[in-house]
Amino acid sequence: MNKTQAANQFHEAYLSLKEGEKTQFSRITNKLFQVNFLTKRKPGDVNDYRFILAYKEVFEPFFALTDFVLNVRREDEVVYIQNESMFNHMRLRKTESVMLLVIRILYQRKKDLITLDEDVEIYLHEIHAELMRIGYLDNKRITKDRLKPALVFLRNYNIIDYIDRGLHDDARIKIYPTILYVTNLDSIKEVVQKLEGYMEGGSDDDEETDED
Repeated sequence: MNKTQAANQFHEAYLSLKEGEKTQFSRITNKLFQVNFLTKRKPGDVNDYRFILAYKEVFEPFFALTDFVLNVRREDEVVYIQNESMFNHMRLRKTESVMLLVIRILYQRKKDLITLDEDVEIYLHEIHAELMRIGYLDNKRITKDRLKPALVFLRNYNIIDYIDRGLHDDARIKIYPTILYVTNLDSIKEVVQKLEGYMEGGSDDDEETDED
């Protein structure tokens, strides 16, 4: 829709909201601008996810006015926004990119073994094992000073969740289906190929890479 259509649709839909709903709308739009991804799989996002679906006619034109597209993926219970001009790309450090792709691989492996109602969970030692398998950091374990910032980054954007602050090997990490829309890759083969490209490029953690 063009900006005029979006403005008219938003004005009409917004005025129909009650004051409490307007407050909810404001809170959720700001939350999306901050974290980009919401998923029904995350307990704290369930009500927000449902609110977006119930009032989609208000959210869609609002984000259109700001050059964003609201994406609703009911099959994966994920909602996210995407800038039409690609202005919201982030510069990720290599560790963050590698962790993202490794977790994507582990997610795919686990997803094929569980039911639709189950959450995908892994143990931290599985990440270490995969990093060693692909030859990251010359088969050495990734240090906590690199590991923790990468995991916190992914948690802040609703890609994963974990509780163990000590990051022990038996720490459980829940992977949300939002991972499918962060990597923007069509198949696990492409994920592996991209990982191999990072490995060939060396292990300088200060190097930054473009990601959607």
